[in-house]
Amino acid sequence: MEPVANEFYGEEVLHVEPHGIDPISSQERHGKPSSLFTLWFSANLEFATLTLGVLSVGLFGLSMAQAAASIVLGTVMGALCIGILTTFGYKWGIPQLIQSRGAFGFFGNFLPAGFNFIAGIGWYAVNTVLGVYALQWLLPIGFLPSLIIMIVLQAVVSIYGHNLIHWVERVSALVLGIIFVIVTAYAVGHIHFGVPVNVKAPLYSGAFGSFILSVGASLSYMMGWLTFSSDYSRYLPQTTRFGKAFGASFWGNVIPAVWLELLGAGLATIKNVATPTDLVSGLMPHTLVVFAMLAIILGTVTANVLNIYSGSLSLLAIDVKLIRAVVPKRWVAAMLLGVLGGILSYFAGAKGYYGNYDNFLLLLGYWISPWLAVVLTDYALYRRSSLRIDQFYGESGRVRAGLWAFILGLAASSLFFNQSLYIGPIAAKYPQIGDISYYVSFVVAALLYVIFMKFGQKSSVQRNAKAA
Repeated sequence: MEPVANEFYGEEVLHVEPHGIDPISSQERHGKPSSLFTLWFSANLEFATLTLGVLSVGLFGLSMAQAAASIVLGTVMGALCIGILTTFGYKWGIPQLIQSRGAFGFFGNFLPAGFNFIAGIGWYAVNTVLGVYALQWLLPIGFLPSLIIMIVLQAVVSIYGHNLIHWVERVSALVLGIIFVIVTAYAVGHIHFGVPVNVKAPLYSGAFGSFILSVGASLSYMMGWLTFSSDYSRYLPQTTRFGKAFGASFWGNVIPAVWLELLGAGLATIKNVATPTDLVSGLMPHTLVVFAMLAIILGTVTANVLNIYSGSLSLLAIDVKLIRAVVPKRWVAAMLLGVLGGILSYFAGAKGYYGNYDNFLLLLGYWISPWLAVVLTDYALYRRSSLRIDQFYGESGRVRAGLWAFILGLAASSLFFNQSLYIGPIAAKYPQIGDISYYVSFVVAALLYVIFMKFGQKSSVQRNAKAA
């Protein structure tokens, strides 16, 4: 089992969290499920969510009614899964990417852990670029100085860890909520709700295909949080009620994501948007635009502290000597992720934001969908009633069936990839179906995991019979 930190953490906010990927003991358990609502609510009240809505109308060419339906459908599907995974956190008191060792094995889990670390860097860059745009608008000091300021702001909260993150998200939820209510009030009167389908949109793929692509974008955004879900509920008491934790996480994601994505779709009907800050500049009085830009900066911080924190836990889950030597503590891993994300922000932030954002969202969901299928299937069939923590630690079961189901599910779904970086052969032949790769990989990975586990159990029984 992983070593448990000797230092008591408690509910102190300005105390660097001593725990990494070790289990949270019953003495350290604290907090209420309502903290999950404010955490997710605040993390989603950011301009990355707002700009996501732009894709449905601006890139996929949907009408407002179609955009609204796709946004709600994709968001609800993703939030349901976040709510379920959240309840795993306080059950075992361990991070999300440690839990998946149960299905993938100790070494087999290195692959999804590595992907999640990289995804944390990618999300960090996506959000940081937005913050830099806003800071440049307020203080024309250049991209690099603005980037350094954003990196420092985000690093401080992430280094302190779990308790400070929850505190910052709780305070920010109120501030960001008020600002976005004002932005919404100014925007509603200008939105063209009757905007028709735009067949000349850059990524228009027919009525059904564009709808599926838009659903996929909203679902991808939610899926970006899936691998983090348990990380922020693992300190809750083990007696926490399922309904309260699930509901707080579900609505904490659905309300702000649907709200801001619909607002983004509406703003795309008003004006052409070259950079994300164009969504508010010129729409409101100058004084209110200043507050909106401050909201962009604050929203960047509230989202990115989660990306840094959970990404650092995923790096620690790759528990080999080299990683332990480079990043012996969680806060060191958080600093490393911040630096790498900052470098990516510098090179990727200046051009083509919306196209890069769409590609990144799709790439993100490609691997998370089969991972989710394996984890949920494994839980439902084998771990639902188990409270044993030792099953997730040590090097027993080094590579398990989940890894092979994951890889084959991902490989099968590649035939249906449909984005500008790569179009699979089936998607190329039938572009009107959009991108259905998420659903293919989920079904294939879940079915293969069941088959592999049944086959493995049968083989084990036959070996034991022969030995007897």
